[in-house]
Amino acid sequence: MRSPSSTYRIQLSPDFPLEELWKIVDYLEVLGISTIYSAPFFQAREGSTHGYDITDPYKINREIGTLENFRLLSELLKEKKMTWLQDIVPNHMAFDGTNPWLRDIFELGPDSKYYNFFDIDWDYKGWGKIMSPFLGNPLEEVLESNDLKLNFDREGFSLNYFDHSYPLSVRSYSKILEKTGINGWKEKFSSFSGNDMQWKDLKTGFYREAKDTPQLESKVREAIRGIRNSKESMQEILELQYFKPCHWKETEQEINYRRFFTINDLICLRMEDPEVFKTYHHYILELCESGLIDGLRIDHIDGLLDPAAYTKMLRKALGDNFYVIVEKILEWDENLPLDWPVQGTSGYDFLAEVNQLFTKADNKEKFTEAYEKIIPRLPEYEDLVYDKKLFILKKRMGGELHNLWLMLKDNQLLPEEEQDEEKWKKVLGIFLAGFPVYRIYPEKFPLDELQKKTIEQAFQHAVNFKKEYRQDLEVLKKIFLGEAEKDQEKMFRFLHRCQQFTGPLAAKGVEDTSFYIFNRLVSHNEVGDSPENFGLSIEGFHQKMQQRKKDFPLSVNATATHDTKRGEDARMRLNVLSEIPEEWFTKVEEWNKITQNLRKEDSGPGPNETYFIYQTLLGGMPFDQNADEEFLTRTKDYLQKVLREAKVHSNWADPDEEYESAVFEFTEAILNDDAFRKSFDPFQKKIALLGAVKSLGQTLLKVTVPGVPDIYQGTEFWDLSYVDPDNRRPVDYDLRKRYITDFKSYNKDDLNKEISSFTTSFSNAKIKMYSLFKALNLRRKNEKLFEKGEYLPLEISGKASENFIAFARKMDQKWCVVVVPVLVNSVFEAEGKLIPKPEELEGSYLQLPAEAPKKWLNEFTQGQISTEGKVELNTLCSEFPMALLKNNTE
Repeated sequence: MRSPSSTYRIQLSPDFPLEELWKIVDYLEVLGISTIYSAPFFQAREGSTHGYDITDPYKINREIGTLENFRLLSELLKEKKMTWLQDIVPNHMAFDGTNPWLRDIFELGPDSKYYNFFDIDWDYKGWGKIMSPFLGNPLEEVLESNDLKLNFDREGFSLNYFDHSYPLSVRSYSKILEKTGINGWKEKFSSFSGNDMQWKDLKTGFYREAKDTPQLESKVREAIRGIRNSKESMQEILELQYFKPCHWKETEQEINYRRFFTINDLICLRMEDPEVFKTYHHYILELCESGLIDGLRIDHIDGLLDPAAYTKMLRKALGDNFYVIVEKILEWDENLPLDWPVQGTSGYDFLAEVNQLFTKADNKEKFTEAYEKIIPRLPEYEDLVYDKKLFILKKRMGGELHNLWLMLKDNQLLPEEEQDEEKWKKVLGIFLAGFPVYRIYPEKFPLDELQKKTIEQAFQHAVNFKKEYRQDLEVLKKIFLGEAEKDQEKMFRFLHRCQQFTGPLAAKGVEDTSFYIFNRLVSHNEVGDSPENFGLSIEGFHQKMQQRKKDFPLSVNATATHDTKRGEDARMRLNVLSEIPEEWFTKVEEWNKITQNLRKEDSGPGPNETYFIYQTLLGGMPFDQNADEEFLTRTKDYLQKVLREAKVHSNWADPDEEYESAVFEFTEAILNDDAFRKSFDPFQKKIALLGAVKSLGQTLLKVTVPGVPDIYQGTEFWDLSYVDPDNRRPVDYDLRKRYITDFKSYNKDDLNKEISSFTTSFSNAKIKMYSLFKALNLRRKNEKLFEKGEYLPLEISGKASENFIAFARKMDQKWCVVVVPVLVNSVFEAEGKLIPKPEELEGSYLQLPAEAPKKWLNEFTQGQISTEGKVELNTLCSEFPMALLKNNTE
């Protein structure tokens, strides 16, 4: 298996196509990257910046490049012994008129070979149609305003609504041509057999004759105008379609297709069908078999009906020696199923573990008490999550909940006397909101013990919040467990189906709602992490890494992704606050007094939003503290998203722009207020320095612990970005290339001088990139040591024992030792250099195993170290804030 040594995540887009990627391959090679890890690059909607809205999985996105471009790039990578890891999206495609599979369905209906590819309930209300929520107003209003337009071009007849265009069904043609008085073509369309190739020929022939016969084209255009201008005629045409245009808001309460989360224009596939699997993956597997793709990352695997079966189908298609990871959100005590034939996850679990390590757990109660004084009426986090899940079900996923109720009723799973729709929708919602994890993966009844335990936990959570429904919840529990006296196959199908919605419910209710409300320490309001948790001990982290080494040693170690809520280094800044709760909350109180006259009366922001803004500015402020127009614009855009996701004072469906403006004005006002900046700036400067130390530690751990380190584009420098789309901004690769050229040119004398400069002029990010460069290259040269070598926790003795973490990687005679500062406030100066205070490290030692080598080289400083079993921390960290030691076996 060509497993990666390290990956570099690239967001290919029209602004960064394959040609631009070509220009940085040399740079990535020198940095120490083994594998380019690409966002989806198949044909997507025009202008897509992320690639997850795929319209055609059989083509490379024309705005990104061509297959020939990719082949040439692949040849270059092979010359450099680099590989390609490709993100694919088996759960959904774009619900768009440019999607050829949907176009085929809309034209041919049941005769289309793709008719059952998408997760659509064609029998819903007897419509035989799919709801198409692309209208900005109810259909009646759209017809009154004449905003729906009929069109005719080389693709045939279509229905257009501003930027949306959907092809008309074959049965529409004879109806339209009936109004032309020309019967020849009308009869041809009326007698059409349903064959796909014949249909294309028929359309093409008709278009050509219309263009070559002005009289025919004129009559067609006249017929179109007549239909356009008649509401009744338009309605007749709409009745003949296999899609039902509707207002986008209708899907909040009624929907007959499965969508990605609550995004109407991403429609889900029935990937459990072998024919759908084979068809969708045909081109992807061709690229894999031809050696152009060396690994796959599976997006949103929890959306599939049976993820376990999917991974086994994929493994069978790829063979045993192919690298596969899955995007999976794991709760704190949840593990990826060991029987899935994959190498691990895309890294959110690692992000959470390392993020918690750099948080001081001892101060949880102090933080909680102080936060509750600021926001006294905020519910407990668990209560908040439960409430927001119910909100999402009722207000955003009402259609999905209704469909689950119909399945429950139609399969006769409830007692005969129990047919109250509103009651059972409520009970079902209460149960689903109680799930403690994204979902379970049932393969048959009886469920395994862990699955039973999870359902029991969901039941207990539901009962705790809604005791009056206990008896009804018991009924559902028996159905989920397969213990009700009902048809086993129907109960299992219902359980499976419900699991496709507990994930979106968690994502929307937790990550996209609760994460923007519960603001105790927002560094943990992060994908994969949870604000409910507060810190992980050094011993606990060691245990997590040993388990990682045992179960999934090739799982990805991510600290930043396109989905993260804030930059990896912004999180580390905020984690500093966990070490200084008294100082932090004193500052909050001081700033509240200073800024009380800067807010509009009876307007935003409220106390919770204000507290959030302070943390946002601490984490995102540039090192030079220049809150210029660009920073202010980015921050306002971010805060707008925060307010709308929180759904407390504003939301996407019905935004309160007046409240939002008040928040923006307040943020701008405090940044321009001298009294506030006089108090804020020195504290923020301290947090930025101490946060930089934690960031360096996070970077080194990511590269050296078990797992495959992933570098998200641009995060070789300090990453203080906000959530998407802010984290997709262009990267200055020219400056990064200059830095790496400098690193390669250093001799011993230069290095001593540069090391000192790194630790004082750290705002230029050279120290972070240098740390990454040295660690990645050491890993690249010793791939087996880091892939298969033992992970040995090491002891730090003395005063600084709780401030540093240390471990060794060992394989045969090769050793590598890592020493990283974790709790930094007491051992580093608040200003100046990123070097520990010598007096705070005095008497503290790294203890090495008896069998460890005696001579070491510090990769960062190139200093030689000799030891008889222990090394003073001052020896290791007097020039550089952390240590990366290797023994010389060459």
